[in-house]
Amino acid sequence: MSAAGSETLPPRATRLAAVLEEWSRPTVTLTELWTLWATADPVSATRPTRRADLAAALDALAAIGVVTPSRARDTTAAPPLPKRLTLPAPTASPTAAALAREVPWRPELAWAASARLTVGQVGLLREVNGWLRDRGRDTDVVPLRERSLEVFGHEKRLDRMLHTAVFGPGRLSLNLLRTFRSRPPLPARRLGDGPTLLVVENSDTFDTFARVLSADPGDVGYLAWGAGAAFEASVVSVAELPDVTSIAYFGDLDADGLRIPDAAAALAAAEALPAVRPATGLYRLLLDVGVPQPGQPMVTADRAAELAAWLALEERPRATELLCGGARLPQEAVTARLLATDTSWRDGLLSGRLVN
Repeated sequence: MSAAGSETLPPRATRLAAVLEEWSRPTVTLTELWTLWATADPVSATRPTRRADLAAALDALAAIGVVTPSRARDTTAAPPLPKRLTLPAPTASPTAAALAREVPWRPELAWAASARLTVGQVGLLREVNGWLRDRGRDTDVVPLRERSLEVFGHEKRLDRMLHTAVFGPGRLSLNLLRTFRSRPPLPARRLGDGPTLLVVENSDTFDTFARVLSADPGDVGYLAWGAGAAFEASVVSVAELPDVTSIAYFGDLDADGLRIPDAAAALAAAEALPAVRPATGLYRLLLDVGVPQPGQPMVTADRAAELAAWLALEERPRATELLCGGARLPQEAVTARLLATDTSWRDGLLSGRLVN
């Protein structure tokens, strides 16, 4: 492709290339393509030229080998569109290098001219380049998704870019874009004067413990709903809860239920927060009374042991066996009636009582 030809690659086409590069299969049906086009060019949804815009973007990408349209065409409307696309592996290409060399990069992005990038990445960086040119002197700092919507027209684009080669030392950074990842709130309820924050994974279990602990909170000062995987990030909000010196966690006994607190524990340590530890008495009770639910993917012995290592020593063998057998124990097995009949579940709610 000539320099002149690559220079005319429209922004819509490069945004579509970036979305297609994230696609997990080598082919895309027309139905799937419409969904991807809505992500690449959200404003097109209300334009009468939506179909023509997509056709033009596909023609531009096909000309440089980013997509191979099928010969079969959908002719239910004009212009006709391919019924299927075939995609190459998203690797650096001579075309991407040529595109990058043609852009008058800002000093902050000068590295892009010689970096190994894909066509989609060049297009996204070109949009950042334009934003820096037009807004480079602004001093406002806004949350990540607000900045993403402003720069790319889609609020989740930056989320997906953070773990790619365009971010890193000497490349894109949140500081350069004057943005930050806002921490999600941790829904918590004050129950007593104790130093322990008890976090439970699921909402129904939160309701159960709110009722049980309201009469006798014991060591529990706060009860929080982890909201599943949200706790991996919202744990940082523990810093806003006064007088918390111990964090006890209770979740499902399955792969995700153990991965979540382990990830939260790592972030808590990095933020100098109290350690996220297992509520040992509750996990012991769950293992004693829960009926294993089959149908889960079997976890390898090594991975199961790795996940179970977050638990107290006594609970690890049974948890490992559960995961290896493709089963799980939902925390909802620990009911209010059960909690009222055996108070040993309170063991492990203070960090000093934990057995690891």
